[in-house]
Amino acid sequence: MASSNPADPTALLDPASPAMGERLVEAWRTGVLVLPLRDESSPVRLPGLHKSVLPPSLSGQARVSLAGVGEHFAAWRLVPQENAPLIVRIPHVPLAEMPQDLAHEIAALTLVPPDVGPQPIAFHDEPADEGSPPAGAGGPAPGGDPGDPAPSPIGHPFVVTSEMPGTAAVPEAWTAQNLAAHAAHLAHLHSVPAPGRGPVTLGRNPWAAIPRGTPSLLSEVEAEVESWRSRHGALIRELALEPFLDAALSRVATVESDIAQLDGFVLAHGDLCATNIMWDRPVEAAEPPAVGYIDFEWAQGDDPARDLAIIGGAVHGGPWYVPLDEDQVSAFVDAYVRARAEHGPVPASVADVGALRRRMRAWTAYERTAMLVHVASRAATRAAHRQVLPVLRGTLAEELGLDDAHR
Repeated sequence: MASSNPADPTALLDPASPAMGERLVEAWRTGVLVLPLRDESSPVRLPGLHKSVLPPSLSGQARVSLAGVGEHFAAWRLVPQENAPLIVRIPHVPLAEMPQDLAHEIAALTLVPPDVGPQPIAFHDEPADEGSPPAGAGGPAPGGDPGDPAPSPIGHPFVVTSEMPGTAAVPEAWTAQNLAAHAAHLAHLHSVPAPGRGPVTLGRNPWAAIPRGTPSLLSEVEAEVESWRSRHGALIRELALEPFLDAALSRVATVESDIAQLDGFVLAHGDLCATNIMWDRPVEAAEPPAVGYIDFEWAQGDDPARDLAIIGGAVHGGPWYVPLDEDQVSAFVDAYVRARAEHGPVPASVADVGALRRRMRAWTAYERTAMLVHVASRAATRAAHRQVLPVLRGTLAEELGLDDAHR
C-alpha cells in the first residue's frame, strides 16, 4: 500500500487517500498541476487545444473531494476559486495493467465531439521515483536534460479533464427515454470515423498507430483467453469457467469475416457500461434526460457494435449492465441507426441491422466473459463481486447456450 503521509514529500501516496487530496491542493496552489500550454516542457502535450478549455488561472486556492474509485483510477473533483470543476484521475494500479497509455486516452478525447465527453486538459505519464520529491513538493523538480519530461508533481501519473455533470443511474432505473438518449449520444460519438481498430495518438495524424492489414478480433480474444488462463488458471478450473472461454471464442469466430470486411470503424468509447454514463437530471424526471460519457480509458478506433453491446441486454449483473429484453434491445439499436443517419451516410455494417446484431452478440460474449473472469478473481476479497458472480454467470451461460451445470 502506498504511503499516506503528506508530510513526507518523497512518499508515493495512496491515490485515494486524504493525503493525496492535500497534495492536489498544493500542486494547484503552486501552479504545477497544469502547466501553461506555451511551456514546451509542460505535461500538457495537446497541440491546438483551444485555450477556452483551460481555467483562467492555473494556480491559487482550490477545494478537492474524492469523486470515486473505479477498477483502475481514483477520481478527484478539484474546484478552483475562479473556474468550473476539473476531474483529476490517478491510476491506482501499475501502468502496465492499464488498457492503454494515458496519452492514447487524452488523444481520443481531443477527437470527441463537444458535450459528448469531457474536454482534455492535461496528462502526466512520468511517475516520480520512490524517494525523489514530486515536482513542486518539497523542492524544485529534479535536474536533467531540459528535453526530458519532469516527474509528476503528485508522484503518480494522472489525467486532468473538464467535469461531465450528472450522476450514473442504477441499471434497474433505466427507462425507454434513457435508452433513446444514449442511442442518440452514441451515434454522435460514432460520427467520428476511424480507419480501423487501434489506438488514437497525439499529433498531426491521430490514427498513425492503427495496425495495417486485415483486422482480426478472434486473434485478440485468443490472446486474452490465454492470458486469463495464465493468470487465473487455478480459479478457472475451480469454478469450471473453461466452457465459457471456449464458447466465447466460438461466438467471436462466427463474426471474424464480418470484422475483416467492416466498412465503418469509428471512434469508440470501449467501456460504455451504466457506471460511465452520466445523467444531468433524475431518470424519472418529466423532461428528456441529457447524457454525457466519462472514463475514456478504453477509447480507440473500433467496431461500433462494441459500444452498442456493452450497455446490457440478456447478460447482466452488478451496477454495470442494464437488463434488457429482446424488444428493448431492438428499439435501442433502431434508435441508434436512425440517429446515425442524422450525422451523414450510414455505412452498410450499421445499416444491415442483422449483421450489426450478430457482431453485438459476439462482443457481448467476449466482454461479459472477460468480466466474469474479472469478477470471479475479485470475489474472494470483495462482497459486491461475490453477489454479482452468480447472476453474471447464469445470464452468460444462458446466452452462450451452456447447460444448467454451468449456471
